[in-house]
Amino acid sequence: MTPSLALRTQPKDFVTHVRSKDGSRSESKFEKEVILPALDQQDVCLHAWADARFAVENMAEHAQFFALQMPQELAPREHDQAEQFEVKFKALLAKIAAEGPPQADAVKAFCETVIKEIKPFIAFKEACREAQASGKLYCLIWPLAFEHTQREAQRWCRRLQGLGLGDAEFDRAEVSTFWTGSMDEDCRFIAHLLDPEEYALIDACMKTSSVFRHLNRGGTGGVVASLVGEPGSVVVSLVKNQATYEILSCAEAILDLKTKLCRDIEGGRVKSMMIPAMADHLRRESIKFVDELKRAV
Repeated sequence: MTPSLALRTQPKDFVTHVRSKDGSRSESKFEKEVILPALDQQDVCLHAWADARFAVENMAEHAQFFALQMPQELAPREHDQAEQFEVKFKALLAKIAAEGPPQADAVKAFCETVIKEIKPFIAFKEACREAQASGKLYCLIWPLAFEHTQREAQRWCRRLQGLGLGDAEFDRAEVSTFWTGSMDEDCRFIAHLLDPEEYALIDACMKTSSVFRHLNRGGTGGVVASLVGEPGSVVVSLVKNQATYEILSCAEAILDLKTKLCRDIEGGRVKSMMIPAMADHLRRESIKFVDELKRAV
C-alpha cells in the first residue's frame, strides 16, 4: 500500500490479492498484486480508485503486448503508437497509485480524467482490428484480440462513468455476461499460444472455453449442457468440489487454471509462446471476475 493511500484509508478497507493462498507475498518477479476494496466496502471513492488502477494497468499492458507483437519491419507506425500508449498509461498508473483514492467531491472528475485517457486507445484498437482483418496491417495479433481488448476498455469506461455518478454496485447480469464472454476468449487465446505438442492442455483450454461459451449464452443451465456435451477431466474439475453448477464455481476454477499456467510457464513445465507477463495479466482478470461476482446484486 502506498504511503498516501495509507494516510487516507484503513488496512481493512482493501484486500491485496496475490497468487499465494495466505496472501502474504508475491511468489514471482512476473506477478503483480491486485488491490481491491474489501467485500463489505461500498465507498465509491475506494471503488473508483481500485477500478481505475486496475483498468489503467490493463491498458498499459495491452499497449506493451501490442508493441511486442507489432514488429518494426512490418508495422512501424502502429508499433510506435503502442509504445506511446504504454508510456502514457504507465505514467497515469503511477500517479493514481501515488495519490490514493479521490475525495468524495473529486470522484467524478477523477473518473472523467481516466476515461479521457482510455478513449483514444479504444479508437486505436478498433483501427488496428479493421486493418488487420482487411489485410492492411500485418502483425502477430489476431483481429479478435484487438476486439477483445477494445471491449474491455469500453467496459472500464462504462464502469468509471457509473462510479463518477456515485454508483458502486455491480449488476449480476452484466458481470456474468461480460466476464463469461471474456473467459471463453481467454481460453481460446491460451490454447492458440501453446506449443502444438501441448495436446492435453490445448484440449483442456478448448473444453473450458466451451463451458464459458455456454454460460454466456444461457446462464447456469448452460453449464449443465456443456458438461454433457464436453465430458473431460478439466470440465469435471470445474465442479468436482462444488455443490452446484454456479458461475462462481467456474470463475474460481478458471482462476486456479490460470494461476497454475503462470507457474508452469515460469517453471518451464509448459511450452508456450505466451510470455509470463501475459499469463499473469490473464490471471489478474480472473481475480476481478471472481471479486465482481461476489459483489453483484
